[in-house]
Amino acid sequence: MSMSIDSQTPFRMPISPLQVLLLIQLEGGPKYGYEMLKILKDEFEGTWEPQTGTVYPALKSLEKKGFVNTFEKEGTDYYRITNDGKDLFNYLEKHFLNSVEFTVKYLSVVFKWMSKEMRIGALSLLNELLKRDKVMTHDMLADFYESVDDSIKKPFLEKLHQRTKERLELIEKLLEGEPKK
Repeated sequence: MSMSIDSQTPFRMPISPLQVLLLIQLEGGPKYGYEMLKILKDEFEGTWEPQTGTVYPALKSLEKKGFVNTFEKEGTDYYRITNDGKDLFNYLEKHFLNSVEFTVKYLSVVFKWMSKEMRIGALSLLNELLKRDKVMTHDMLADFYESVDDSIKKPFLEKLHQRTKERLELIEKLLEGEPKK
């Protein structure tokens, strides 16, 4: 079954990327708004500065949609994820997988159709990302697998290892001037 481009892109979600981050935080238990804002600031390390004027309306929107609810404790409003909010994660997981598959194919088509000049620019951008270690970083892998069970982690790491070996073999052939196929 084919879906429209708009339904495949990561930009068509029932909640914003900020709201996804807030819900993920609430999966660990109730939190108050400023606590979540501070966690976001710490995690993004200056690459993005979340503001109260963004975070609190996002939380209120999640509450209005039934994904979180609020309770008061010692004069402070706390937020907690609802069952509907937890169910939303199942949808987002499927949406994310479809979005990644679409994005990979989309970028493949874009690179295929690019002019030589555009490809040089794209490679320059990719090179810059590699220099900054922004592609599958050590910290990203370590953080992601910190609390994942070995029965899930090991097969994934084995598959990633195999794919990486295959790509390294291709890179070696390309460096030696051999055709890619």
